[in-house]
Amino acid sequence: MEVIARYESDMGEKFGVPRQSGLAPDLFGRIVFEEKYSDPRAFEGLEEYDRIWVIWRFDVPEDAEFRAKVRPPRLGGNEYKGVFATRSPFRPNHMGLSCVKIEEICTDENGRCHMLISGADMMDGTEVYDIKPYLPYADSYPDARGGFAQKKENLEHRLSVTIPEEVLNGFDERQAKGLEEILSLDPRPSYQDDPERVYGLEYAGRNIRFTVSGEELKVINE
Repeated sequence: MEVIARYESDMGEKFGVPRQSGLAPDLFGRIVFEEKYSDPRAFEGLEEYDRIWVIWRFDVPEDAEFRAKVRPPRLGGNEYKGVFATRSPFRPNHMGLSCVKIEEICTDENGRCHMLISGADMMDGTEVYDIKPYLPYADSYPDARGGFAQKKENLEHRLSVTIPEEVLNGFDERQAKGLEEILSLDPRPSYQDDPERVYGLEYAGRNIRFTVSGEELKVINE
């Protein structure tokens, strides 16, 4: 398969990237298409859709070993599930699938087509293999069972986030909202619960350091 585009965002590393697409709707990024696929005709009609499916590649080594059973973070990292019952990156072909919102489709000054999107669960530099329109009548089954991922504690778990003004002043309004969202999702592995531990994640080129005590996350002023 060929890489048709690459994703650009403020998420410079895996830690902190939302566990699923759609959980951080204020997290913006853009899909920049390779020159070969930057033909405006290929996007005609896409403006009639609100969302797309993005098929992309997980950031794992090419020779990463296949794992029949993995430990999902949402189960505390202590319980095994079959890999095909999870969205683990350690899959036979390391492929990811995300449903994201289209914000804008345009062409830059160099003639490269790109799409501004929101709600992605990809890190900066992610290789994109394909995009397809999301069809509500065919793709949405709200009554379908969602296994362990659909458990109430997983769906509703959000932290209260406190970010000092001095830190927020370093971002524009959209970036600030995105940062607050990804922090509220609790980036930590579920098995870590040390209130004294200082965590750090890369966001918009800055190292965001924070602590978590109970249900409250506090960003530490750099």
